[in-house]
Amino acid sequence: MTNTEIASVKKLIWLTPLIGVAIGFAYLVIKHYADWSVGFKEVRTLATVVAGFSFTMMGFLAAIAAFLFSLQKYRFFKRWIQDGYSEIFFTLFKVSFVCLFVTFGCSLFVFTSQAVGFAFKLMMMSVINNILQLGVVTLVIMDKVAKARESESS
Repeated sequence: MTNTEIASVKKLIWLTPLIGVAIGFAYLVIKHYADWSVGFKEVRTLATVVAGFSFTMMGFLAAIAAFLFSLQKYRFFKRWIQDGYSEIFFTLFKVSFVCLFVTFGCSLFVFTSQAVGFAFKLMMMSVINNILQLGVVTLVIMDKVAKARESESS
């Protein structure tokens, strides 16, 4: 990839949180027009679960970072860095970490007396985004694990 293409993709990655917002607004439109909703009853309990999810996934990202250091000896990993794909991955990695922290913050606001409904909606939109981002990060890491296994067996 050229440096211009890498820079463009990195800018687009910073817009990925909007996917969760778009899905959240789509749900709100469906809820309004179809008079259908999921109807969460224990909002604060769910906020506790989401806070736990956020911190657990931050630990997962830290473990991935440690794992990536172990791949430095492999030729495919050096090539991945040279081609610029690692810059794109680490940008998504940073965005995912920031979004997990935002999700945790939103879950804390659910426990305040101000704007509980708004904080809950924002938290749920952020969780959707977190799941999508972590899915992509996990798929990339699984690919790197498979390539490391292939290199070891060769």
